[in-house]
Amino acid sequence: MSATSPNPDSAHHDALTSLMDAIRGGSEPALGRLMELCWPELVRYAASQLGDVDLARDMAQEAFIQVWERRRGWRPRGSARVYLYRIVRHLVIDRKRRRAVRRRWLNRQGRDDAMRAGHAPTPADVLDARLLADRFRAAVAALPDRRREVFELVFQRGLTHAEAAAVMNLSAQTVANQMSAALRTVRGAVAAADG
Repeated sequence: MSATSPNPDSAHHDALTSLMDAIRGGSEPALGRLMELCWPELVRYAASQLGDVDLARDMAQEAFIQVWERRRGWRPRGSARVYLYRIVRHLVIDRKRRRAVRRRWLNRQGRDDAMRAGHAPTPADVLDARLLADRFRAAVAALPDRRREVFELVFQRGLTHAEAAAVMNLSAQTVANQMSAALRTVRGAVAAADG
């Protein structure tokens, strides 16, 4: 690559940072443009964590609401992309906690039927079944939570190790180690099933 060749990732990073600067200044059109650029990947990420596309859309929408409400406090300490992923990640974690509390409460109330209804296949499950081979999906699903999230961010969402580390508040080396272990596990499971 020549010294004058543009780096698409760098250009994307610069564009997002410029949009965040404009949003900080109160530009609603900049918020709209940021949503156009980042909405699909944030929805896919949230859906992969929650298993529910509609709920993932709600999480992404809430993330952009928070960006707007907190715009004056944003400082470019890291990439805007990482900032957005972090917001969505925290919203997802909060939603999972609330789901767990609700499940425990339903169990205490003896509502087994309601619990079984909560495990019906979601649109995200159906989409995953079409897009990924069953063996691959099963191997990824069997990964420990942190390792699976690293795999999702790096392998399936295209974040760098440094970006994933910033999203998850881990060191880049920890992300690299988790990614290496995840790849070994998934390749091994797929290879064993083929054998």
